[in-house]
Amino acid sequence: MAVVSFMTTKGGGGKTTSATLFASVLAEQGASVCMIDADPNQPLVAWSADAVCPETLTVIGDVNEDNIIETIEEQSEKNQFVVVDLEGSANLSTGYALTQSDLILIPLQPSKLDANEAAKTLKFILRQGKSVGKSIPARVFWARVPAAYVTRSARDIGSQFEEAGINFLETSLIHRDAYTGIFNYGRTLENLTNDQVPSLDKARANAASFTSEIISLLKEIRK
Repeated sequence: MAVVSFMTTKGGGGKTTSATLFASVLAEQGASVCMIDADPNQPLVAWSADAVCPETLTVIGDVNEDNIIETIEEQSEKNQFVVVDLEGSANLSTGYALTQSDLILIPLQPSKLDANEAAKTLKFILRQGKSVGKSIPARVFWARVPAAYVTRSARDIGSQFEEAGINFLETSLIHRDAYTGIFNYGRTLENLTNDQVPSLDKARANAASFTSEIISLLKEIRK
């Protein structure tokens, strides 16, 4: 099993969408996946209530600092992957979840505000790792970026992070209507249709590459 947590302290950063793409692609491939909705707004719980999802994908909500460690442990015994959509704040519940994670993924958009929040998130992860005496692997990735080009802001921010020794995923999540369609239509990428959203094949290919890179990274971490 593997526990992958998605975290950012900035709202609207693409955290929940990214976590859903990763989890649903894995489930569509046949893996057993549990998503833990640790966001107080419970967006995943609301989505899954009526969504058309693979049978191998489950969503659990109502977690807090009193039960999040036990919930992760319990679901790790039952599933090949546990994907945690963390609350967007540095609190006890988030800290506990980080210490149980094999990998933390932080979405980033090309703005100074997003970069500052990502830096705060990384510092929090580092502190949590020190508190339990272990290093917690983390990666930043570009989310909701334009398909056609890389902006100057993105290049500048990326260079600053890399100079600080912060690693990026090679795969960026491109801004696609299909990703919004997952929540608008209560479906996964696999069962959306071209009548509902445009460029569906490109969205599926992007999400598959994103998922594949994360799986490869998890295998590397475990060596």
